[in-house]
Amino acid sequence: MGLKETVKKDIDELRADELVVLSEQIRLLKRAKAPQGKALPVEEIRKMTASSQSTWSEDVISERQERG
Repeated sequence: MGLKETVKKDIDELRADELVVLSEQIRLLKRAKAPQGKALPVEEIRKMTASSQSTWSEDVISERQERG
């Protein structure tokens, strides 16, 4: 049995209150998806980030530390 079939079967077995939670999780996943748009030129990205006081690497390190 494939993943989709397994998930569909599991959904069919959920109670109404569990479906509410699942529905909320699906909504959050859809919202978290990166929008599909055109790629920005490097020059435009540099303009947008030029005023930043931190570096991306510092931000990544900080975010990883917060996650533990």
